[in-house]
Amino acid sequence: ETNPAGRADLPWIISPGPATRSILAEFPGDAAYEPSDARAILTAMTHATRMVGIDREGPIGSSRILRAWLYRLDGTPVPNKQIWFAVDGTWVGIDLTTPTGRAQWGYVIPPGAGSGPRPIHAEWFGDDGYLPSYCANILNVLKMSPYIWVHPRTVPLGGLVRLYAYFRALPGYVKQENKLVSFLIDGTWVADVFTGTGSDAGIARHPYMAVEPVGPHTIRCEFAGDPWVDAGFGEATLNIY
Repeated sequence: ETNPAGRADLPWIISPGPATRSILAEFPGDAAYEPSDARAILTAMTHATRMVGIDREGPIGSSRILRAWLYRLDGTPVPNKQIWFAVDGTWVGIDLTTPTGRAQWGYVIPPGAGSGPRPIHAEWFGDDGYLPSYCANILNVLKMSPYIWVHPRTVPLGGLVRLYAYFRALPGYVKQENKLVSFLIDGTWVADVFTGTGSDAGIARHPYMAVEPVGPHTIRCEFAGDPWVDAGFGEATLNIY
Protein backbone atom coordinates (compact mmCIF):
# COMPACT_ATOMS: atom_id res chain seq x y z
CA GLU A 1 0.00 0.00 0.00
CA THR A 2 1.03 3.57 -0.56
CA ASN A 3 2.14 5.61 2.43
CA PRO A 4 0.89 9.16 3.18
CA ALA A 5 3.41 10.45 0.67
CA GLY A 6 1.92 8.19 -2.02
CA ARG A 7 4.92 5.86 -2.16
CA ALA A 8 4.76 2.05 -2.16
CA ASP A 9 7.85 -0.06 -1.26
CA LEU A 10 8.47 -3.76 -1.81
CA PRO A 11 11.77 -5.33 -0.61
CA TRP A 12 13.00 -7.93 -3.12
CA ILE A 13 16.12 -10.07 -3.34
CA ILE A 14 17.42 -10.02 -6.89
CA SER A 15 17.09 -13.54 -8.30
CA PRO A 16 19.43 -15.03 -10.92
CA GLY A 17 18.58 -13.80 -14.41
CA PRO A 18 19.40 -11.13 -16.98
CA ALA A 19 21.47 -8.14 -15.96
CA THR A 20 18.76 -5.72 -17.24
CA ARG A 21 15.09 -6.22 -16.34
CA SER A 22 11.84 -4.27 -16.56
CA ILE A 23 10.04 -3.12 -13.39
CA LEU A 24 6.27 -2.62 -13.66
CA ALA A 25 4.27 -0.90 -10.92
CA GLU A 26 0.53 -0.99 -11.49
CA PHE A 27 -2.53 0.46 -9.75
CA PRO A 28 -5.71 -1.32 -10.90
CA GLY A 29 -7.95 1.59 -9.87
CA ASP A 30 -10.78 1.86 -7.37
CA ALA A 31 -14.01 3.80 -6.86
CA ALA A 32 -12.15 7.07 -6.42
CA TYR A 33 -9.15 6.74 -8.81
CA GLU A 34 -8.62 5.59 -12.34
CA PRO A 35 -6.02 2.82 -12.93
CA SER A 36 -2.45 3.69 -13.84
CA ASP A 37 0.99 2.15 -14.10
CA ALA A 38 4.65 3.07 -14.36
CA ARG A 39 7.74 1.32 -15.72
CA ALA A 40 11.43 1.47 -14.86
CA ILE A 41 14.63 -0.46 -15.53
CA LEU A 42 16.43 -2.64 -12.96
CA THR A 43 20.13 -3.02 -13.71
CA ALA A 44 21.49 -5.98 -11.70
CA MET A 45 25.13 -5.57 -10.69
CA THR A 46 27.59 -8.38 -11.38
CA HIS A 47 30.28 -8.67 -8.70
CA ALA A 48 33.87 -9.51 -9.47
CA THR A 49 35.26 -12.19 -7.16
CA ARG A 50 38.59 -13.43 -5.89
CA MET A 51 39.63 -16.74 -4.34
CA VAL A 52 42.18 -17.63 -1.68
CA GLY A 53 43.51 -21.14 -1.00
CA ILE A 54 46.19 -22.74 1.16
CA ASP A 55 49.13 -25.04 0.42
CA ARG A 56 49.04 -28.58 1.79
CA GLU A 57 51.70 -31.18 2.63
CA GLY A 58 51.60 -34.88 3.45
CA PRO A 59 52.96 -38.32 2.60
CA ILE A 60 51.48 -40.59 -0.03
CA GLY A 61 48.44 -42.40 1.39
CA SER A 62 47.58 -39.74 3.95
CA SER A 63 44.41 -37.62 3.98
CA ARG A 64 44.47 -33.83 3.71
CA ILE A 65 41.68 -31.21 3.58
CA LEU A 66 41.82 -28.97 0.51
CA ARG A 67 40.40 -25.49 1.31
CA ALA A 68 39.54 -22.34 -0.62
CA TRP A 69 37.57 -19.16 0.13
CA LEU A 70 35.42 -17.12 -2.29
CA TYR A 71 35.08 -13.35 -1.75
CA ARG A 72 33.86 -10.26 -3.49
CA LEU A 73 36.60 -7.74 -4.16
CA ASP A 74 35.53 -5.76 -1.08
CA GLY A 75 36.21 -8.81 1.10
CA THR A 76 32.58 -9.88 1.55
CA PRO A 77 32.29 -13.70 1.65
CA VAL A 78 30.15 -15.28 -1.06
CA PRO A 79 28.12 -18.21 0.35
CA ASN A 80 26.33 -21.13 -1.26
CA LYS A 81 28.45 -21.28 -4.42
CA GLN A 82 29.95 -24.43 -5.96
CA ILE A 83 33.73 -24.62 -5.80
CA TRP A 84 35.51 -27.25 -7.89
CA PHE A 85 38.80 -28.74 -6.69
CA ALA A 86 41.48 -30.33 -8.88
CA VAL A 87 44.86 -31.84 -8.02
CA ASP A 88 47.54 -32.35 -10.65
CA GLY A 89 45.05 -31.54 -13.40
CA THR A 90 42.33 -33.98 -12.28
CA TRP A 91 39.03 -32.84 -10.77
CA VAL A 92 38.59 -34.49 -7.36
CA GLY A 93 35.54 -32.87 -5.74
CA ILE A 94 32.95 -30.10 -5.42
CA ASP A 95 31.77 -28.25 -2.31
CA LEU A 96 29.39 -25.37 -1.55
CA THR A 97 30.81 -22.30 0.17
CA THR A 98 29.72 -21.68 3.77
CA PRO A 99 28.59 -18.28 5.14
CA THR A 100 32.31 -17.46 5.53
CA GLY A 101 32.93 -18.24 1.84
CA ARG A 102 34.89 -21.42 2.60
CA ALA A 103 34.73 -24.62 0.58
CA GLN A 104 36.71 -27.76 1.38
CA TRP A 105 37.28 -31.31 0.20
CA GLY A 106 38.87 -34.34 1.88
CA TYR A 107 41.57 -35.84 -0.32
CA VAL A 108 43.65 -39.01 0.07
CA ILE A 109 47.02 -38.51 -1.63
CA PRO A 110 47.48 -41.22 -4.30
CA PRO A 111 50.90 -42.62 -5.32
CA GLY A 112 50.85 -40.79 -8.65
CA ALA A 113 54.32 -40.10 -9.98
CA GLY A 114 55.78 -40.15 -6.49
CA SER A 115 56.89 -37.42 -4.12
CA GLY A 116 57.21 -33.76 -5.05
CA PRO A 117 54.96 -30.75 -5.67
CA ARG A 118 51.53 -31.20 -7.27
CA PRO A 119 49.32 -28.24 -8.24
CA ILE A 120 46.03 -27.64 -6.40
CA HIS A 121 43.43 -25.74 -8.42
CA ALA A 122 40.16 -24.42 -6.93
CA GLU A 123 37.68 -22.70 -9.24
CA TRP A 124 34.37 -20.86 -9.12
CA PHE A 125 32.84 -20.85 -12.62
CA GLY A 126 30.58 -17.83 -12.06
CA ASP A 127 26.88 -17.11 -12.48
CA ASP A 128 24.62 -14.13 -13.28
CA GLY A 129 25.62 -12.31 -10.10
CA TYR A 130 29.25 -13.25 -9.52
CA LEU A 131 32.06 -13.41 -12.04
CA PRO A 132 34.34 -16.49 -12.14
CA SER A 133 37.65 -16.73 -10.32
CA TYR A 134 40.15 -19.35 -9.19
CA CYS A 135 43.19 -19.86 -6.99
CA ALA A 136 46.30 -22.01 -7.37
CA ASN A 137 48.24 -23.66 -4.54
CA ILE A 138 50.71 -26.49 -4.02
CA LEU A 139 50.34 -29.95 -2.50
CA ASN A 140 53.82 -30.99 -1.39
CA VAL A 141 53.78 -34.79 -1.52
CA LEU A 142 56.22 -36.59 0.78
CA LYS A 143 57.46 -40.15 0.48
CA MET A 144 55.97 -42.93 2.56
CA SER A 145 58.04 -44.32 5.44
CA PRO A 146 59.33 -47.89 5.09
CA TYR A 147 58.55 -50.63 7.59
CA ILE A 148 60.71 -53.73 7.05
CA TRP A 149 60.36 -56.69 9.39
CA VAL A 150 63.00 -59.42 9.13
CA HIS A 151 62.36 -62.93 10.44
CA PRO A 152 65.00 -64.18 12.91
CA ARG A 153 66.51 -67.57 12.11
CA THR A 154 68.33 -70.37 13.98
CA VAL A 155 70.22 -73.00 11.95
CA PRO A 156 73.07 -75.47 12.44
CA LEU A 157 76.58 -74.68 11.25
CA GLY A 158 76.61 -74.72 7.45
CA GLY A 159 72.83 -75.09 7.34
CA LEU A 160 70.26 -73.56 4.99
CA VAL A 161 69.00 -70.12 6.05
CA ARG A 162 65.62 -69.20 4.60
CA LEU A 163 65.93 -65.41 4.59
CA TYR A 164 62.53 -63.74 4.91
CA ALA A 165 61.49 -60.08 5.11
CA TYR A 166 58.11 -58.34 5.15
CA PHE A 167 58.04 -54.89 3.48
CA ARG A 168 55.27 -52.38 4.28
CA ALA A 169 55.01 -48.59 4.00
CA LEU A 170 53.43 -46.03 6.32
CA PRO A 171 50.84 -44.66 6.62
CA GLY A 172 48.56 -47.63 6.27
CA TYR A 173 51.09 -50.50 6.29
CA VAL A 174 50.70 -50.75 2.51
CA LYS A 175 52.22 -53.92 1.05
CA GLN A 176 55.13 -53.00 -1.22
CA GLU A 177 55.14 -55.12 -4.37
CA ASN A 178 58.04 -55.47 -6.84
CA LYS A 179 60.45 -53.51 -4.65
CA LEU A 180 64.14 -54.39 -4.88
CA VAL A 181 65.68 -55.13 -1.47
CA SER A 182 69.12 -56.38 -0.47
CA PHE A 183 69.88 -59.08 2.12
CA LEU A 184 73.12 -58.76 4.08
CA ILE A 185 74.61 -60.81 6.90
CA ASP A 186 77.00 -59.03 9.24
CA GLY A 187 77.27 -56.25 6.62
CA THR A 188 78.22 -58.57 3.76
CA TRP A 189 75.94 -58.57 0.73
CA VAL A 190 74.13 -61.85 0.11
CA ALA A 191 71.47 -61.20 -2.57
CA ASP A 192 69.17 -58.66 -4.21
CA VAL A 193 65.54 -59.78 -4.24
CA PHE A 194 62.26 -58.32 -5.51
CA THR A 195 59.30 -58.43 -3.14
CA GLY A 196 56.43 -60.59 -4.30
CA THR A 197 52.92 -59.89 -5.56
CA GLY A 198 49.51 -61.47 -5.03
CA SER A 199 49.52 -63.75 -1.99
CA ASP A 200 53.24 -62.94 -1.55
CA ALA A 201 52.74 -59.18 -1.79
CA GLY A 202 55.49 -57.34 0.05
CA ILE A 203 57.41 -60.51 0.96
CA ALA A 204 61.08 -61.04 0.07
CA ARG A 205 62.60 -64.54 0.30
CA HIS A 206 66.01 -65.97 -0.44
CA PRO A 207 67.66 -69.32 0.44
CA TYR A 208 71.21 -68.99 1.76
CA MET A 209 73.76 -71.58 2.86
CA ALA A 210 75.35 -70.27 6.03
CA VAL A 211 79.12 -69.87 6.03
CA GLU A 212 79.29 -67.94 9.30
CA PRO A 213 80.77 -69.45 12.48
CA VAL A 214 78.76 -70.57 15.49
CA GLY A 215 77.17 -67.69 17.36
CA PRO A 216 74.81 -64.74 16.75
CA HIS A 217 74.89 -62.79 13.49
CA THR A 218 72.85 -59.92 12.03
CA ILE A 219 70.49 -60.37 9.10
CA ARG A 220 69.76 -57.04 7.47
CA CYS A 221 67.25 -56.25 4.70
CA GLU A 222 67.83 -52.89 3.02
CA PHE A 223 65.73 -50.78 0.66
CA ALA A 224 67.53 -47.99 -1.21
CA GLY A 225 64.42 -45.83 -1.66
CA ASP A 226 62.49 -44.69 -4.74
CA PRO A 227 60.16 -41.80 -5.67
CA TRP A 228 57.37 -43.27 -3.50
CA VAL A 229 59.07 -44.71 -0.38
CA ASP A 230 62.06 -43.51 1.64
CA ALA A 231 65.14 -45.65 2.12
CA GLY A 232 65.15 -47.93 5.15
CA PHE A 233 66.08 -51.28 6.59
CA GLY A 234 65.11 -53.96 9.06
CA GLU A 235 67.27 -56.33 11.09
CA ALA A 236 67.00 -59.63 12.94
CA THR A 237 69.34 -62.17 14.53
CA LEU A 238 70.73 -65.27 12.84
CA ASN A 239 71.80 -67.81 15.45
CA ILE A 240 74.14 -70.54 14.26
CA TYR A 241 74.77 -73.51 16.54
